[in-house]
Parts: sequence; C-alpha cells; structure tokens
Amino acid sequence: MKINRPGDPLTGSTEPLDPRDLQNLVKGERFEAVLSEMEGQAGASVPNSVDNTAAMGATRAALASIASGADLANAGQSLSAVRESARYMISSRLSKQYRKTEEGERVIEGLSEYVASDPLLKSKILSILQKVKPA
Repeated sequence: MKINRPGDPLTGSTEPLDPRDLQNLVKGERFEAVLSEMEGQAGASVPNSVDNTAAMGATRAALASIASGADLANAGQSLSAVRESARYMISSRLSKQYRKTEEGERVIEGLSEYVASDPLLKSKILSILQKVKPA
C-alpha cells in the first residue's frame, strides 16, 4: 500500500519523512520536478505560498551560505557544494528521530552521493547555487 504524504520533498510540510519514504522521493521524478521549481524560484525574493515561506527561506539561506563558501567555477568545489546542498536538503526533510541514527546518516550520505552523481540533479542544484550565491 502506498501512502502519499502532503508537501514536496524539499519544501516544508507538517510531516517529516522516514528514510524509506525519502529514498523513494529522491530517486523519483518528483524530486527533479521540485528542483526545477526551486531553480525557477531561486532568483525570486518571495516563495510561492504562506505555508512554505519559512522552510523555503531557511533552505534558500542555507544554499546561499554553501554557495558563498565555494568557487562554483572549480569542478571540485562545485561538486562538494552540490553534495553539501543535497545533504542539507535531505537531512532537513528527514524526521528528527532518524537524523542522528546510523540508518539516518547512511540514508543522508547515500542519497547525497546519488544526487551528486546524477547529471540532471547535479546540474539543477548547481544552477540553484549559482542563482542564490551572493554577488
């Protein structure tokens, strides 16, 4: 039986995800769609709804911080920034009860590597980082 949870994998929602749900979301097309939407909003100053304003603001601030500390023109630093961004986005969606467990750490690291190795996801996150990087 499949249970659909409200919200997107990267935006705020009322229910945190457990590791199995998060793995399915990141490896599915829905994650790519959310990254595309986020990429389009990266230049905008206001998120699209009241419900996810705080979550989008926190995510944007974290990504801007990651981007400001990396030379995105350098292949090694950009890959590291993509991994760190993926790690942040994945751990922020993971239920607090799982974040500091061995299983949670394994899920965060595994999915971060998956995102960094997937050409589409990597390019989308890199594009977002370039847009939110302070001048």
